[in-house]
Amino acid sequence: MRNVWILTVLVLAGCSMSPLSHDESVSPGKIELMTDHWGIPHIFASTDQGALYGLGYVTARDRGFQMHLSTRIMQGRLSELLGDRPHLRRRQDTTLSNDRKMRTFGFYRAAQSVAQHLDNETGSLLQAYCDGVNAWFQEHHQDLHGLYAQYGLVPEPWTIADCIVAWWHVGQFFGTDATRELIAWRNEQGGGQRQGGRTAGAVRPVNVTPDDSVAVIQREDLTEGWIKRVEAYLNEHGFPAPGEAGGTVEDGPSFSHAWVLGGRKTSTGSSVLISDPQTPVTLPSLFYEYHICGNSFNARGIGVAGSPLILIGFSDYVAWGATALGADQADLFRLVADPNRPNQYYIDGQWKPMTVRKETIKVKGGDDQMMTVRETCFGPVITEFAFAQRGEPEVAVKRIPVCETNRDTIQGAIAMLRAKDVYEFDRALEGWRFPSVNSLFGDRHGNIGFRTAVAQPLRAPGVTDLNAAQDGSRSANDWQGIVPHDLMPHVINPKQGFLLSANHRPIGSFYRVSIGNSTGSQGDTIRSWRLRECLSNRDLFTPQQVLDVHYDKVDPAYRDILRLGYYLRDIQKADLSRDTQAAMRYLEDWFSQGAQMDNRTPGTELAARINTMFRIMTTDLTEEYGGGQTGLCRFLKTATQRIEQDTSASLSSREAGFINSTLSNAWQTAVRQFGADPNQWGQQYQRDMARQQIAYFQELDGFGGLNREHNIRLPALICTDGNTIFSQRAQSYTQFVPMHDPDQARTILPVGQSEDPDSLFFANLTHDWSQGILHPAPLSRTAVEKIAEGPVIRLR
Repeated sequence: MRNVWILTVLVLAGCSMSPLSHDESVSPGKIELMTDHWGIPHIFASTDQGALYGLGYVTARDRGFQMHLSTRIMQGRLSELLGDRPHLRRRQDTTLSNDRKMRTFGFYRAAQSVAQHLDNETGSLLQAYCDGVNAWFQEHHQDLHGLYAQYGLVPEPWTIADCIVAWWHVGQFFGTDATRELIAWRNEQGGGQRQGGRTAGAVRPVNVTPDDSVAVIQREDLTEGWIKRVEAYLNEHGFPAPGEAGGTVEDGPSFSHAWVLGGRKTSTGSSVLISDPQTPVTLPSLFYEYHICGNSFNARGIGVAGSPLILIGFSDYVAWGATALGADQADLFRLVADPNRPNQYYIDGQWKPMTVRKETIKVKGGDDQMMTVRETCFGPVITEFAFAQRGEPEVAVKRIPVCETNRDTIQGAIAMLRAKDVYEFDRALEGWRFPSVNSLFGDRHGNIGFRTAVAQPLRAPGVTDLNAAQDGSRSANDWQGIVPHDLMPHVINPKQGFLLSANHRPIGSFYRVSIGNSTGSQGDTIRSWRLRECLSNRDLFTPQQVLDVHYDKVDPAYRDILRLGYYLRDIQKADLSRDTQAAMRYLEDWFSQGAQMDNRTPGTELAARINTMFRIMTTDLTEEYGGGQTGLCRFLKTATQRIEQDTSASLSSREAGFINSTLSNAWQTAVRQFGADPNQWGQQYQRDMARQQIAYFQELDGFGGLNREHNIRLPALICTDGNTIFSQRAQSYTQFVPMHDPDQARTILPVGQSEDPDSLFFANLTHDWSQGILHPAPLSRTAVEKIAEGPVIRLR
């Protein structure tokens, strides 16, 4: 049996558990802990507080440094640990400027306020979690691993506010922060500076009708009564009569995909769900996997170290997944200020004082830095982080979650754990605030659902451009409130029998509440296109056939660009460049074998060089189809459908020009990267991948790894294309749950569970990840005992 890291047996009477200050009448009760073959902790407790105490304890064991590092970042104290270190990609940004930004935005101050306003039950649960964290550090303060001493990090007592900002730290990467809205306002005024022949920050407008046919929620799945309630709500708040939905923006970054099939589409009659977050694989992982069983819940999944919130997971009753919605939850407001009236702003015809706070930033190896934080009725003044130019107005930001200090997502997350079916789960999502997600869920009865889970601000009726900084001289321009839960896009048991989300359009343009989402705002993404193909090809799926979709390696954009290329060459007899013809000859076998983005298959290395950036500055086709991935998908689907229906049809000169230049550029890129001899490309491609490493503690914040000695080499992955369903380079977690028997669930969290290089669970899942293997992820006590390592640890 492996010599695993086993928890010390504790006796509650003799341990250092602090009192549950929010509800002293609740005892943590009996707590039992197990660790399985893959390092996943399983906590079984007689009370919910006991389950969270045990979770806090094992999280501190596995990810204590990561927890405290993320807290230091959100507190604006990273320079204390790292000194004034530059950002890896934006050299003008440093840890010091990041500290200034975090303190100015006020994340930690807001979290402290939220902690004071939580209901007693939520507070007692979070306090139990904190007590578990603190107990572990008190017992192990003399044997912490080397990073603590190397960077001078002394663990401070974990608090409820720390739980909150641990979640916010990750959440901020999946939402907008409004810092570029001053640029958009400047461009509206015609004041953009020209850089490289174009206006900085400007995007040529494209007026393309959204593709409602691919939206997750179709109008036929909604009642007319609900649609009328949405319209009535908008009318009450001064919005004009029905028209085109507004507020969408150019495609932003896409993360994750998930799909769920209802009982009518599965052989078991229960739902089957797969969720794949598709965020960068990091060391340690961005996420933390665990299983908690208390008095009112038995659930497992992933959250972030330092918070007991489960982002993607399942219980005995419901499985849920999530993808990034990218809703606009932040706005800049242009302030009227006067140098002769420092720390004041003009609003509603009078001058008002700002709230002013002085703060000191400690810098390792340098002098302390003083800064001033100023706040308005809209929020903190963030001009120095909003790309302001000389003479432009000061700006303040209003942003979820910082402006909502009377509630938090954790309250909805606890209700999600306790839901007995999709209807209760959907009601629990009312408590979800930040970040905005597309939530998919299914229950054991075969019901499935989808909801845009978000605290969505309702802007003032006169706001016509959500991307531009708003007039802050009138309080009437402020948010009118948060859109009611029942009026946000949602559906239960759609007619098609399945639901999928890959950051594409969540609902048709008939829905007029402006979400301002920055992902898939106009139609499909490449992954949603392929998922729809896979899930529409049969009437009934076994759980294994649902799982097979996870391993699909087809990039439909590459496939159809080649298909159109061969049509131009063989049918239309178009005049194609020499490089384009060479590319098509080289890729003929790859295309005929299914266009699989499999790194073991010759041709994949060239296909991966095809540029799928379909933007306004590169092709006039965007005037017809739109920009970004959604425009590319629409063009390719339209063109291939045309030639399939009429073999004598022709591609236009613009369409042929795009295909020709795209394939020609791919060939030229491969020659530059791999050399002139195509026979050596496959080997060179493999060598290039083998040289890549995953840096130890290189967080999404972008300030570099913390110890090169613990970097690991990227394994030989099967599929690394970011637009395929089986995209391993960003396979930060995968969850497969057949709800007829949750004990048959399977998951993987690359590359391992622990942050400690001396732990057997540090990078133990690297091989399984590289081979596409998922491991068992059971829920029942009996099934967990079969995969446990070491004895059960009892806390009494």
